[in-house]
Amino acid sequence: MSESVYLSVTNKTYRTMKQQYCAIIGDINKSRSLQRRAQTQKKFKKAVATINKEFKDDIASKFLITLGDEFQGLLRTPLHNYQLICRFQELMEPVSFTFGVGIGTLSTPLNTKEAIGMDGECFYRARNAIQRAKKEKKKLVYDFDDPAVMLVNAIVVSVDAHGKLLNTTQQKIVQLRNKGMTQRAIAQKLRITKQAVSKAISTTMIKEMEESVEALEQFFHRYVMKVNHIG
Repeated sequence: MSESVYLSVTNKTYRTMKQQYCAIIGDINKSRSLQRRAQTQKKFKKAVATINKEFKDDIASKFLITLGDEFQGLLRTPLHNYQLICRFQELMEPVSFTFGVGIGTLSTPLNTKEAIGMDGECFYRARNAIQRAKKEKKKLVYDFDDPAVMLVNAIVVSVDAHGKLLNTTQQKIVQLRNKGMTQRAIAQKLRITKQAVSKAISTTMIKEMEESVEALEQFFHRYVMKVNHIG
């Protein structure tokens, strides 16, 4: 259970939750069987640098490669963690990763330069989550102190299962829609007709996937509001 801080103001007591950080650990799947390993490592380093740049406002401690095939980082809140994971996987295609996300407190001082040399609940939970993901052969697992964690993990499994049914073009359509592109712009980008884009959206599980992701994002928004609540 997270620690709390109690404040007394004009004879009223307010309770605020201790800072809840979001630790993310990712590991390359089947790294030993990778071809062109040197190129993959170069791509890996570039992807981590891109994430640190694009999500700099969310990052509490910069992402870095830790064990050769593994990387980790720390976010101030879990608000945009799923978008970050999706963006990272997009940058690393076709190399796939397993992810573990832990939400909780830190028991050591925050190292803002890089996510190393720190310890605490968020890292314990992230490590537990990625170990569980590997054992259960899942792409992503969350671990945090809330009854809704089971629902969150169920949503992630559903989105991943639907995503595996999409072909390469359909997956690209999902990625471009996530960036806010219109059907016309997507068609031009992929060099297909607007009708083909519309058909892909209407005849696959793309809309259902997007609704599930939206529900996930709304949950984390409410979660952040809850843990930061005073009163």
